[in-house]
Amino acid sequence: MNLYKSRYLLVLLLITAALSACKKQWDDRTAITDQQLDKNLMQKIQENTNLSTFAGYLTRLGYDRLLSASKTYTVWAPDNQALQGIDPAVVADTAKLRLFVNNHIANQAYLTSNVQVSLRIRTLIGKKITFTPTLVEEATITSANQYVSNGVLHIINATLAPKLNISEYIRSLTTVGALHKAYILRQDTVLIDTAKATVASVDPVSGKPILVPGTGTVSQNKYFNRVANLASEDSLYTYFVLTDAAYNTERSKVSRFFTTVSGSADTTMNILAAYNVLKDVAVRGVILPANLPNFLISVKGVEVPVNRAAIVQSYRASNGMVYVMSSMDFKLANKITPIVIEAEKPSFFTNTSRRNNIQYRTKKDPSQNIYSDLLVSGSDLPSAYYAAYRLSGLYTCQYRVVWRAINDFGYATPTNISQRLGFSQVTLAADGTYTGLVSFPYTAVTPLNYSEQQLSGAPVSVVPGATINSTGGTLNVSKYSSVNMFLQGAASTALNTNIFTADYIKLYPILL
Repeated sequence: MNLYKSRYLLVLLLITAALSACKKQWDDRTAITDQQLDKNLMQKIQENTNLSTFAGYLTRLGYDRLLSASKTYTVWAPDNQALQGIDPAVVADTAKLRLFVNNHIANQAYLTSNVQVSLRIRTLIGKKITFTPTLVEEATITSANQYVSNGVLHIINATLAPKLNISEYIRSLTTVGALHKAYILRQDTVLIDTAKATVASVDPVSGKPILVPGTGTVSQNKYFNRVANLASEDSLYTYFVLTDAAYNTERSKVSRFFTTVSGSADTTMNILAAYNVLKDVAVRGVILPANLPNFLISVKGVEVPVNRAAIVQSYRASNGMVYVMSSMDFKLANKITPIVIEAEKPSFFTNTSRRNNIQYRTKKDPSQNIYSDLLVSGSDLPSAYYAAYRLSGLYTCQYRVVWRAINDFGYATPTNISQRLGFSQVTLAADGTYTGLVSFPYTAVTPLNYSEQQLSGAPVSVVPGATINSTGGTLNVSKYSSVNMFLQGAASTALNTNIFTADYIKLYPILL
């Protein structure tokens, strides 16, 4: 064997030895530390004198039989020292003790080697706990992966007392956040789910099932459905509860944008303004106090200002983190935002007689950006022909009206298009017409103009009693109600003179 081959074999042997050593170290790190398949979980717990207190709780509750059976469990057993701090009231009350013990047991076997970073595991009481290679919740795993015939035992140095979830915590508040809590409670509702109800009989006339009273009822919370399900153990949130002073400050800041037709202060403050404020106090994920930044992004995509000095109290919930805040200074521009109406999504047209003249297009603008728009073209279209858009939930304020319309009609030799926007109340008059119609002056859309264009023009008169008006290119909505918007071509029936098109229309609230 020559010298080159000898060196090659020596290097190969060294590499193999190193890899074997690394593999052994990794296997040692994740290996089952104590495998005794001739014992069950209860026997394993009972033989450890440092777990005698927890073993006593298990026996008292009848769990000695549960953990001696064949079903597989994982048990995180607190040592005797950890259990010295348990509330005596929990130990004295069998129901409370059962909840406490159940939060230390989960179905199936979980080894620390199963976890890359962290794992959320549902315990026997339905709460989820966070399991990592070294911790379960805030408890350190002092002895891991003791594998027996019916599961895995981990010994921990602290208890896993059941935590309230965010919903339960808000409902438990007594000294702070009364108004915030009251809003959440008002969103509770009960629905009938026919799929879960018991059918007593079938109505012979309608053929519909007749349900047994009291069956199929499902409790829901409208706020949880719209914003974040704070009662769910399957999602993690950071949630900010506002003190009454902070809540009132933020509601007052936005209330003028929610003036109702009836002028009801309750509707404005406790429903509309309240939702506008509270829709942005939920953030996805758990942000602990040490990691709180100056701002976060809410589940609705709004910037949430975070002032650590304003934290009144905090709570680590089973499904996240809660902070009670004495102030939360939202920027008005982040709460009262522009409204975008996509032109290719009209609610209806004047009539259906010109369907062949309506085009819903997806194409590239002159900058090669893809966009979708509406183009209505053709010959002999009635001058009153328009596309209508039903707008609901407009803020009560003045708007700057902007549209984006790309005029490519005519292709080789495009010409100007003359079109306009109009707004009206949704309420129908006795003769079926709309009242309070307000129209901007006709505006020329020049060929291949693809920038946003602000509507302007001379003041436009308003029908007495109308709730919207227009002056100098702005729209004013004085009552929080639905409005119709109309996109209309030129008042002409000549060939190719009353075309109209638009990509989108934006209503920018004027906040001053």
